This record gives sequence, structure tokens and C-alpha cells, in this order.
Amino acid sequence: MKVLVYGIGVIGSLTVHELCKAGNDVTVVSRGCWKEVLERQGLQIHSGKNKWIDYPKVLSKYDGQVYDVVFSIMQNQQQANILDTLAEIQAKYIVLVGNNLQSTEMQRRLEEKGKHPNDILFAFQASAGLRHENYTEVVSFNQTEFTIGHLKNELCFEEQSFFQKLFCGSNMKLCFMDDMESWLFCHVAFILPAVYLSYGHHCNLRTVTMKDITMYVQATKEAYAFLKSIGMQIRPKNDDKNLVGIRGILLKLILWSIVKTKLGALIASDHCRNAVAEMQHLDAGFNALRNKNPHLEMQNFDELRSKMPTWDRLYQEYKKE
Repeated sequence: MKVLVYGIGVIGSLTVHELCKAGNDVTVVSRGCWKEVLERQGLQIHSGKNKWIDYPKVLSKYDGQVYDVVFSIMQNQQQANILDTLAEIQAKYIVLVGNNLQSTEMQRRLEEKGKHPNDILFAFQASAGLRHENYTEVVSFNQTEFTIGHLKNELCFEEQSFFQKLFCGSNMKLCFMDDMESWLFCHVAFILPAVYLSYGHHCNLRTVTMKDITMYVQATKEAYAFLKSIGMQIRPKNDDKNLVGIRGILLKLILWSIVKTKLGALIASDHCRNAVAEMQHLDAGFNALRNKNPHLEMQNFDELRSKMPTWDRLYQEYKKE
């Protein structure tokens, strides 16, 4: 199939690799130094002991051709800026990949531009890593999960078949979701306490204590409870049950083993260090949402947030955006 991809960061790089591995005709839109790197040496990915090189076609802008699907894989605050461009592309499906607290508004804008609701999808890919000067370092476990669906309904059989065929032969594990809006909000509720924890420890998670991890789990429980209080569903279903009882204890142990290794940096703190603007955008969006139920206490969530530096200080410290 003919695939067009915008956004060749860590998530975009791995998605392009899996699409190429599946035998698709993949074109990427890139500019500046990274476009030169892709044209000169191809897309190089390092993942543990594995090294992959793919050679997608590289463009600086949309070429007017007809595609089966276009993926936009960007930070939340960047997606809004490319919607008009996406609406002009001749493609059956548009898939917005990544954290997104404005999914309803983005869908509305694309519909106003003439896109049918069934042709607009939202997705998230569960991997992490760091883009270096000439290659991308990626962390993923076994099969990489790619959660995809419409805002408020699961894909029909025809749509599921399309994406199964698209990734057939790749290492991507498709997870079809019936409520991507709730899933995306739950994901932000899960990661924001980790963001606050990372910044509070100056992106050095090795200094985190078990008390910090316990506070993180409690903060996530509070964020999930808030979402339920304003009518959001917990997605994946029953995910909040992983925060309590034996599952909660196991989660703390897993998190402890992660933060004490390089894995913690690649999964969390490196992204916080390199994406201050996205983290600020998610923080502002989620805390604005709290106005829908301002009386619900979120003690651990607010305490973690209060311990991190100001956003101005973070911009100065990391100087990335």
C-alpha cells in the first residue's frame, strides 16, 4: 500500500521501519538536517543489539499523489498546526498518532475541511527512545503495541482488515480500541505524574525513592478517579485495577527496576528533557480539564506537580524548545 508519514522522530522512525518491513510503499515528509540524513544514509534504527536500515522515499512537502493512508506522528501541540495540510492530502485514512488532549477539536476541524468521520483515526505507539544525529535509538518490548481506533467507536471489520494488511509481516501488534478519546486521556493521566517526578528529580530518575514511586502510583489513581468523575471511561478497560492490591505492588517493583537503569531515561526522562513544550501543553490541558470537577481533591498529584521547577526554569535548564 502507498503510505505517507509526517513526523520522523522516535515513534515515527519505528513506525516507518515496521511499515517498510511489511512491504509497503512508504514516503516520508521531512525537512532540514534530518531530511539530508535520510537521503544520504537511509533511516537507521538501533534497538538493543539490532540495527535496521530502511530507504523510504523522502519529500520536503506533499507531492499531490493519492495515498492509501497518511500518518501524522507528532507532539500534541504540533498536530494542530498540520491539520490543514493533512486535510488536503488525497488519502483514504488520516491517522493522528501520539498524545492528544484535543482529539475532539481536531476531528471537528478535519470534518469541516471535508473529511468523513470514519476516515479519521487516532492512535498511539508504545515505544520510546532518543533520536541522535545520524540514527534513532529505540526501546520496545517484543511486539510493539499500536493502539488505534475512532474517537468513540471501534473500527469496523473492513477498517480492521485494512490495518491488519498494512502491518502484516511487521513486528507491530495492533490493538483496536473502542474509545480512543478516553484512552488518550487515560494515557496522559498515567504519564503526567511521571513527568512531574522526572522534572522534580532534574531528569535523573536514579535518585527516585520508593516513597516517590508510591506517590506516583497514588497520583495516577487520583487522575483516573478524576477522569471517571467527568464521564470518561477507563481505557484500556480496568487499567485502574493495576494500581491497587497485588497488581499495585507489582507495578511499584517494576517501576523501581526501571528507574534505576538506563531504561528509565529512555522511557521517560529523556523524552521529558527533549520535549518540554509537549509536557507543558499536556500539563496545561489536563489541569484546565480539572475545572469540570474543581472540588475533587488530588493531593498526591498536586504535591508531585508542586515539587518540579517552573516551566520557564525547565526551558532554561534544557534549552530544547
